[in-house]
Order: sequence, then structure tokens, then C-alpha cells
Amino acid sequence: MAEAVTSVLIKLADILREKVQEVKDVRGQIEQVQNELRLIQALLRDIDSKCNRNNVVTEWLNQVRDIANRIATVIDTFRVKIEENRAESSNWLVRQFKTAKRNYKTYKRGLHDELEDIIEQLDWLYRRRTDLRIEDLGDDVDDPEACDDVDDPEVVGLEDDQGKIIEQLKDSTISRRTVLSILGTGGLGKTTLAQKVYNSHKLEGQFDCRAWQSISQTYNVNDLLREILYSVKPHMKNKNPPITNRDLPVKLKNFLRGKRYLIILDDVWDIDLWGKLKMALPDLYNVSRVIITTRSLDVAKAADCNTKPYVPRYLTDAESLALLFRNAFQQHVQPENYPAHLLDVAKRLIKKCGGLPLALIVLGGILARRDPNYTAWNMLDETIDWHDKDGIQCSQVLARSYEDLPRYLKDCFLYFACFPEDYKISGWRVTRMWMAEGFVLKDGTGTIEDRAEKCLEELLQRCLIQVTKKSWNGYCKYCSVHDLLRDLAIRKAKDEKFFTVFSKEEDVNNLAASKPCRAALQFCTPKENDIYSENTHSLLCFGRISSHDSGFGLLNYIGFGLLRVLTMESIDMTTFTRRQWSKGLIHLRYLGLRECKIPHDIFKQFSFPNLETIDLNESEVDSDEKTLDLCDVVIPTLRHVSGSGCYEIHLPLKWNKHTNLQTIMDVDIHIESVVELGFCINLRTFGIFIVDDLDNERAIKEWQNLKSVLKNTVQLVYLSIKTTGFLPFGGTKELPCHEKIQKLVLWGEWERNICVPSVEMFPRNLTKLKLAFSKLQEDPMPILERLQSLRILCLCYNSYVGTELICSTGGFPNLEKLELRWVHNLHYWDIKEGAMPILGHLQINYCKKLHVLPELQKVRTLQELTVSRPSLELWEGMQMQGKDVHKIKHIPCVRIREYYPQ
Repeated sequence: MAEAVTSVLIKLADILREKVQEVKDVRGQIEQVQNELRLIQALLRDIDSKCNRNNVVTEWLNQVRDIANRIATVIDTFRVKIEENRAESSNWLVRQFKTAKRNYKTYKRGLHDELEDIIEQLDWLYRRRTDLRIEDLGDDVDDPEACDDVDDPEVVGLEDDQGKIIEQLKDSTISRRTVLSILGTGGLGKTTLAQKVYNSHKLEGQFDCRAWQSISQTYNVNDLLREILYSVKPHMKNKNPPITNRDLPVKLKNFLRGKRYLIILDDVWDIDLWGKLKMALPDLYNVSRVIITTRSLDVAKAADCNTKPYVPRYLTDAESLALLFRNAFQQHVQPENYPAHLLDVAKRLIKKCGGLPLALIVLGGILARRDPNYTAWNMLDETIDWHDKDGIQCSQVLARSYEDLPRYLKDCFLYFACFPEDYKISGWRVTRMWMAEGFVLKDGTGTIEDRAEKCLEELLQRCLIQVTKKSWNGYCKYCSVHDLLRDLAIRKAKDEKFFTVFSKEEDVNNLAASKPCRAALQFCTPKENDIYSENTHSLLCFGRISSHDSGFGLLNYIGFGLLRVLTMESIDMTTFTRRQWSKGLIHLRYLGLRECKIPHDIFKQFSFPNLETIDLNESEVDSDEKTLDLCDVVIPTLRHVSGSGCYEIHLPLKWNKHTNLQTIMDVDIHIESVVELGFCINLRTFGIFIVDDLDNERAIKEWQNLKSVLKNTVQLVYLSIKTTGFLPFGGTKELPCHEKIQKLVLWGEWERNICVPSVEMFPRNLTKLKLAFSKLQEDPMPILERLQSLRILCLCYNSYVGTELICSTGGFPNLEKLELRWVHNLHYWDIKEGAMPILGHLQINYCKKLHVLPELQKVRTLQELTVSRPSLELWEGMQMQGKDVHKIKHIPCVRIREYYPQ
């Protein structure tokens, strides 16, 4: 909450720096608002360190959030009015009729009254702190009933994990004291796994002494050291006089000197804990070990950055059923003895738990108190609520992870409540929404985009969200939220009046009456016309997938005057009328139109002066020209434009007027407009689709124009050039961004005089390379395998039209993933011994003339092989007893998908 007020204070400071008459007129009031907010900010910082808040205090916090949003809106509107007043005052005809002066005087009177009302409300909120006894809130204390993990020594599915950890503990080749962290979300079974390892007979005789210590969030270092000492040397507990705090570290260190020890530190939250304990735990290179269980990757890294944390997996469906039945019947039940009449409903119930052991144990405990019949279990399936008294234990465990977050990360986490269940959440998209909302403040280093990505990474490190797909640079491309954590986010968002989710048609018609600060309409549309909410700052509309839902046309978007974020998905926007669609949302910062049908003139007379992001992913223009009418559009604040996947949309922005752009992703452009892009000197991601069909000679000429553009983009890390003709590309060696480019995508036929590209053409630090339609006639591997930093290589769609590929010894030293797709003429591939020494993932898709696999047994690091639509001969060779089986039997995961018919 304090961060929300901080962002408003920054806005106030910015507006006060404006040396214009309009600001002078209200400077005193703005400064008064600023002073009142600073008092509340100091109070909020104290409140954020407490946790035992009652409902009255929660409501007070919601009112603070509302007033902060109101002030931000007033300031944003004021800034726009200043610009309008200047523009009107410079117009001779307007001055003649004195309309500019009259319009501004009317606005100023309203602004004066609104600021006075804000000052009065801020003063009232601050004075209410005494009545509500906010300053007397107690510190956060641990709830003894809220256990942090699974307290069940017989949780199924941990045997493999236990064996791997024990093997790691006993590894005598690593003699130094290592700290192994077991990392994962609450309820995943970290503590149970640590207990199974600690008590395993396989460690008998391995260690001279052991100690187990549970760590509370409010711990005392001396108490911890004392308990560890008493565990390894019990008779010290009765020592008289007792050991002083000053002597504790020395006594413990002296006793452990020369002994091989195992110490478990369970449920560590504080990143500084290990630094406070390690001096008392000597490292004598005698294979001593420490295990930490934690929810935070930062804690794990701080303890031992050279030992990879162990992350227990979620349970499979079979393991989930076993655990559910064992807890429901309080005994082991073999699969063949599962009650047939309960099996279907049990399968539905385990889906709600998502493989989380704690949830399954809690659910099994509930079932144990019910009759074992279908009616009782089915009723629970329909009514289970993890937040009622039955599920309170699970809820408390998950809630602790949320309460431990700083306020700005709480807002970022709650934002995941707006996305539908099992939704594919784009990391790029959600971070841009956070920026638009003002959750992310620049911290003095890097850009605000860098700061937003750090927030996403921190949520990942705290195990509140999971990566489902990484991008080429290792960042989170797509992520997901465990169902129970999503339920937690929805509940907290509702309690704090942060987000309101509408998922039933009858609810949407109440949107205006409920006045939500943020609203998500998930697969539901209003039945009434002209619905709007002038209090709403964010509106996210999710239509039916691939059906282009038209029902959202009933909303009156002009009535959402305070929107900062507006996103549409799978919606037919051709049904929108001019009465419903706003020409100017002055507060809008993020506009997302994904998988939508868009009328070509939807942005006619576009006037969104604060817009930062336009996302047109997978959308289409409903006109023959496929061109959006943007001829007169200038948005100086614009930073990101993405048209990924919508190659038929032409976006004719005045690129030379948008110098703040950092992202241009897969935007169609005519070749004559390329030169305008030279003004976009802040580009970090640059991807264009050249709609002109260039011949060989024209492509060579146009590359010179593109080079003049790229000479100014010194921060560029991603470059993509796509065309249906010859490719205007001749290498980045001469460009200032040559060292910084890490991803390169090239679609189009290479110039005739370039049979095989030279290694000098490619950026030296290139991490990912994707080639398509290149029609290279000579084997490119001898060149590409010399790219020392290359981790991902994709050869697609006739990028190579020759018949043989040869990977040399020592080639591709850092390649981790290789994709061959639609390389139609390839019939022979040779991999020499020592080539691709760390390759882990290989895809061979639609290579219909490849009849025999290369010698993949030489690539011992392969973890995953996917072969899609192979030739019949190759398909047969990979079957049991086939001629290629010996080449792939060392690969843990092999997928073969239907062969080409002959």
C-alpha cells in the first residue's frame, strides 16, 4: 500500500516541477495534498510490517487505496488539460472567440473544488488512525495451528526425491560443507521430504551427529544456536551455569570441529539467516551437510550459490489418488482395491488439488469424516471451499507466502486473479499491465521494464507462480498459477477490493452498481445495453476462445473514463458503434486487443495521450486492405507495439514521431517507411515484416537503408526481419549493436551471391538463431557450429534445401536445443563424436526424406527427443526392435507423432 502512495507522490512532485501558469494557480493545494499523503505514507509503512489487521482496518486501507487512485487520476487529467489549454491558446481562431480561456476557467473551478475535497478526506483518514488503534497493531506472530508443510511421513511420490537427495548427501567427491536447499511452494512436501531423508536408514553411520531445527519467521539467532548445540550435545542442556549468548557460537563450533554433521534448517524465510549461523558451523572438508527447506530461491542462493536447489515435483494423478484414498480410509489402499463407485468422483476431486500433497491430505481428512458413498463425496466435489473451517489449514499455509510479500509484490500477485483458470499468461503482457497500473516504480538502475521483470522473477523465486515456458534469454515467457494459489489471489483481491471477477452472465449487469476498481469479465457478456462503470481503472474482457464473442459490444466504453488498462480477447469488435467506443481515454496506458476482429477505423481520430503499450497479438482487421487507419495518430508516450502473429495487419504509425519506442514486434511495414524507424533510437526489440516482395537486387539496396536505421539502435538485443521475397540482410558486423544482439530471426531467401552465410555476419553473442525460407543450398552447419554462444538453433521451412547435414567434433559447444522443421530434402545427417556436447532437446519435425536417425547415442546429454511426421521408414526404425532403437534408448523422454503416408 505504501508503494501505491509513493507512486502518487512521484506524480505530485513531477507536476510541481512544471513551470507553467496552470500549476501556479493550484500549487498551494497540490503541496497540501503532498504533505497529507506523506503522513499517511509513513503510517502505511508501519502497517505493512504488521499482520493482525481486523476488518475495520482493512476497510481503512481500501479507502486509502481509493483516494490514491483518485489523486493519480486528477493529476493525469490535469496534465492533459494543460496540454489542451496550450494547444487551444496557440490557435488564432480559438483565441478570437476566447473559448480557450473560458474552457480552462471552468475546468480550474472544478479542479479547485476537487482538490479541497481530497485534502479534507486525507485529513479525515489520517485522524481516524487513533480511533481505529492502527498504531497499536501487534507484530506478526506465528500461528501454532498453521503448520507450514505436509506433516505426513508416508506421503506417496517422494521415494525418488528421497533417493536423489541421499545420494547427493553421501557424494564423497564433494568434501566441502554443502548447503542443499529443498525449494517449493507451501504444502509441496518440503518438510516431509527432509524428514524422510533425516530419518533414513541409508544415512546410518554417515554422520557423527545430527540436528533438526524449525525456523519461525520471527526467530532469535541465539535461541537457534542453543537448540542446535543441545541437539548435537544433549548434556549441555543441564549445564550450570548456562552457556552465555556470547559463548554459544564458539562452543558449538568447537564441538563440531572434526565431526561430520548433518543439520536441517526447516522453513527458512530470511535471506540473512545463513550468514548469521554459518560461522558456528565449521567447514573442515569432511563431507558435512546442511539442508534448508524454503519457499524462496533468494534464500537458497544466499546459503550456497554453487549447489542447485532441489525442487520436489507435484504428484501425478496416480500418486494423488493413492494419497487421497489412504487419508480418506486411514489405511493403505492398493489401486486394484479402489472403490469403483468412488473412483470417478475421486478423480474429479484430485484435479482441484493440482498434485499438491497438503491439499490432498486436507481433502482426505475431510472425506474420512464423511460416509464413503458417492452422494457424500460428490457433494464435497461441488461445494469444497479451501477457505472454510475444513480447508483452513491449507489456506493458512498458502496465505503465509502472500503475507510475506512486500506491498508492491502483493499487488503484482493479486493481478493474477484477473486471468481465467488454466490461462496461458504471458510474462511480457502481465509486466506491461503492472507498469500501466503504477505498481512498478523505477529503482534508479535500468528501465522500468527491467524493474517489472525483476518483480516477475521474484514471484517465481518465491514459488507463487511457475514458469511454463522460458524465452530465448531465460526470462519467463509464459507462466501459470497453481489452482489453490489462484483461489487465494481471488479471495484476497475480493477482500481488499482490488479486483472483481465476473464469471456469470447475471453478474455482469451489476458491474456499474458494484463500482469495481478493476474488473475482469471472463467468458461472460452483458445482456443489457449501455453498461459502464466510471470508477473502474482496469477492464479485462475475455471472450469465448476462437469464437470472436460479439456480446461485449453492449458495453459503453465511453463511460469507462478512468481506464488505465483495457484488454480484449477473442472479441468481435466490428459490432462496436461510435457511441460505445471512446475516441479518447486520457488515462489509458495499456491497450490489448488479442485474437480480435478489429474494424479498420477503430482508432480514427485516436486521442489516448498517455498510452504506453499496444498489443495486437493474433488479431485481424475486418477490411480488404488489412490496414488500420492511423494516419493522423501520434502517441509520444508509446513504448511497446506488438503485432505478433498478425502478419496481415498493417500499422502505418508515424514512426519518426515515436522516439520512446522500445518494442516493435512483428509489425507489417512497407519498405519506403523503413527509414522513419531511424528515429526510434531506444529500440531493444525490433521485428518487422516487410510486405513488399523484394527481388534480389532490391533486397541488397534496401539492406543499406535498414543498416542506417540499425546504426542508431545501440541497445538492440532482438532483431527479426521477415519477408516473402529476398531477404534484406547482409550481417550485423558493421553495426554498433553487433555485440548486444542475442536473438536473430531471418525469414526470406538469401541473396544469390550468398550460398552459405559467413560466421562474421552473425552477432558474436548470439543466443538464439531462427532461419526460415532461406533456401540455402550448401550445408550451413560448418558455419553455424562456430557460433560460440548459440544455445538455440531453429532451421525451419526450407531454410536449407540440400540433402546432407554434418555436425563436426567440437561444434556447437553451448547448443542446448536444436529444431529441424520442414527441411524437406534432408536425407542424411551425420553427428561426429564430441559434437553438441550439452544438447538437451532435439526436435525433428516434418523431415519426410530423413529415413535414418543420426548417431544420437553420441549425444549423451539428450533429455528429450520429439519426432513429428517422420517418414514411414524412420517411424518403423524407432519402434521396438527397430534399427534406430539403440540410438535413442539413453534418452529419458522420446515422443514420436504419426508418420508420413507413402
